[in-house]
Parts: sequence; structure tokens; C-alpha cells
Amino acid sequence: MAPHQNRVSIRPASRSQTRATAALLVAGAGLVAISLLLPHPSGGDETALILTALAMAVAGGIVWALGDKLPGWGVHAILAGVSAVTSLLIYESGIAVGQYGTIFVWSTLVASIYFPRRVAAIHLGWLLVAYGAVLLLVESTAGYSPLTRWLFTLISLTVVMLLITSIVARRARADERARHFFDLSRDMLCTANMDGYFVELNDAWTHHLGYGLEELRSIPFVERVHPDDRERTEAETAGLFEGAETLSFENRYQAKDGSWHWLRWSSQISPDESLIYARATDVTEIKRIEAEREELLGQVQDMARHDSLTGLPNRRVLEEQLPQAMARARRSLLPLSVAILDIDHFKNYNDTHGHLAGDEVLRACAREWDSALRGEDTIVRYGGEEFLVMLPDTEPEQAAEIVERLRRATPMEQTCSAGVALWDHGESLDDLLQRADEALYLAKASGRDQLAQAQLTS
Repeated sequence: MAPHQNRVSIRPASRSQTRATAALLVAGAGLVAISLLLPHPSGGDETALILTALAMAVAGGIVWALGDKLPGWGVHAILAGVSAVTSLLIYESGIAVGQYGTIFVWSTLVASIYFPRRVAAIHLGWLLVAYGAVLLLVESTAGYSPLTRWLFTLISLTVVMLLITSIVARRARADERARHFFDLSRDMLCTANMDGYFVELNDAWTHHLGYGLEELRSIPFVERVHPDDRERTEAETAGLFEGAETLSFENRYQAKDGSWHWLRWSSQISPDESLIYARATDVTEIKRIEAEREELLGQVQDMARHDSLTGLPNRRVLEEQLPQAMARARRSLLPLSVAILDIDHFKNYNDTHGHLAGDEVLRACAREWDSALRGEDTIVRYGGEEFLVMLPDTEPEQAAEIVERLRRATPMEQTCSAGVALWDHGESLDDLLQRADEALYLAKASGRDQLAQAQLTS
């Protein structure tokens, strides 16, 4: 067996145990002092009583100052000492009366509340032994026989012990069940105080974020919130104190490995406004899936609006943007021209070189023509080997210059024909496109590799 397994571990007492014990000592000292001021049996040594009261008060102050640093056996020793000192007080006073019985009751209460029933029974046994010895030695038992007074004390304190330990045991079982459900929750459950520190947390916090529970309690929780979310988080927390309830607030919280986790919070303040009760759900994975879904949706929408071969906008974009351009031109009384470009003899090229080579010609033309346009112009794949260019705020002469620049940029030793039409601010979209198409047909009928201007309708 390893050496450390033979050692006896002495756990420190809880803060509530030490403070209750300290309060017991100070209150006992106060009761002794009051008994000296009130009429009391003669024959006792008042100096001894005063010194005993001072000793109890000093001991109570020391215990309070030690707090939870006091070992568990120290609390037991102090409680046993209280019973012994009280018994000594009775002996010194020379008469056994109920005047000091409050200390006995209080000592039994403390032992019953903070320790298991077996331990409380040991404290009660020691108290009864010490008191029984005093009853045999004291000069007077105030009208009762020593046995009768001892039996009264035995019965009353035993009832107190059994009643309190039963209540405490039931409460402990209920707390244990609540804690069990608390820890079983996959959500991160917690309470926080008014200073912004976590008070209680379940194990889900460690599972999701990697911190130990004491690490989480060590600093205000807002300090691990993402800097971009901190102001919103503080505002949300402030709203709790004004009666608001958090239902679905989201922020980013830093895990121990440095990563950021999205948490979705629901919280409310306790009725006495001393604690915040909160539940946090780690939605990092949900956020990631949502982001991927949005990205895929964007890609699908982008694919639906762009030609898969050339990457240019398709006819759907034309059907959206050309009416908008026509509406702007009508409002501003500005010119709007459209041009349709067609690669010459493209079918013959496809038949001779194959569709893969033809596809490369389409991609090259799309790339060169798009880069040769102005920033405000838009080129779309109109269909097959045809491309349509929208030229806002462009008169026919300027439109012809732009289209000629495109024709000169036609790559891979190809040529193209083009038809240009100026919108008359009154005709429909279909009529405008028809005139541009007719101009293109005229250019092709005239020998191709040239531009033709559509005439305005009368």
C-alpha cells in the first residue's frame, strides 16, 4: 500500500459550522453575564463565572476569525468544551437550575444541524455524562432529585436531537436529489451573485468548456465573455435587475483551450434579488451548421444567378437588373443602351474542334469582355454563344465605341458580330431586346465581324 494511503485526512470545517459554533460561544457568554446581573442563587463564585464568560467570548471570537480554516475535529472539541464549561458553571454556581439549559439546547441544535445523527448522539451523550456528574456534586438541584432533573434533560434534548436530525436528513436527501438532477442536466446550470461571480455550477460546465468549477468561480463570469459581446452581456444582466427575464440571449464564452463557444442563455433573478438563476446551452455546433447552411444556400443562390460555364450572370440576373436600369433611366431621363454580341461561326468551330474547345472559347470571351467593360456596365450570358451587355447612361456613339473595344478584345482568333439598341424610354423590355437582336441579325447578314445600330421606332 502506498504511504499516502495510511494517512488520516482531517477536513476543515465548513464556514457555517465554525460560525454557528462561534455564535454559540458568544451567546453562552452573554447568558452567563445576564445571569450575573439578574437575581441568582448565592454561594457561587462570581469571579469564576466572569472569567468563564470572558473565556467563552474570546474563544468564540477566535473561532469566528478562523472561519473554514478550523479543522473538523476542532469544532467537535469546542462543542464538547461548551458542554463541559456549562457544567462547570453550574457547579460553580452551586445550584442546578434551568438558567443555563439554553446553552445545552443550543449545543444540541448545532450538533444536530451540522453533523450526522451518530455524531450528534455522541455530543449529546457527552453532555449528559458531564451534566450527570455535576448533578451528583452540586449542592442543590432546585427542588428536584438529581435523577429527575437529569431524566428531564435526557428526554428534552433527545427529542430536540431526533427532531432536528430528521428534518436535516430529509432536507439533505431532497438537496441530494436536486443536486443529482442538477448534475445530470446536459445544459450548463448555474447561479451567480450580485458581484458577477458564479456560486453554483453543474458538471456540464466542465464538459463543455474544460474549466474546473473552482476556476469558473474564481473570476467574474463576464471576463471570459468575448470582448465584442461584453457590452451586450452587461446590458442584458442589468435588465435582470429591472425585472426583465432573459429567454434566448446569445454570446460567446471562452473555453479553457482558448476557443470560443456560443452560449444561449435563459435566466431570471431570485425573488429576494440576491442571486441570478441561469441556464446556458452550448450552441456552437448549431451555429457552425447554420453558417455552413447559409454558405451553401448562398452558393446555390449564386449558382442559380450565374452561368455555370462562364461564371457570368445569367438571364435571371438580366430579368432583374435590366428593368431596374430602365426605371432609373426613366426617372433621371438618362440614356440606356444594350448590345448583343454573337461569336461568329461558333457552330462550325464546335463541330470542327469539339465541344470542349468550344467551351474554352466561351470562357475566354466571357473573361476578356468582362474585364474590358466599365465598372457600371454588366455583361450576361444571353444564351449559347450570345452575350448581352447593359450600358447605363450611354448614348449610341459611346455604346458603339465600347462594343468595338469588346470586339477587338475577342480572344483565340475569333470574331464576333454585335447589335446595339438605344432605349426610347417608352418601349417594353421585350421590344428593346428585339430591336437589339434585329440589329445583330443585320450585322451577321452583312457579312459578320461588324456592329450594327438599331433604329429607334417612330
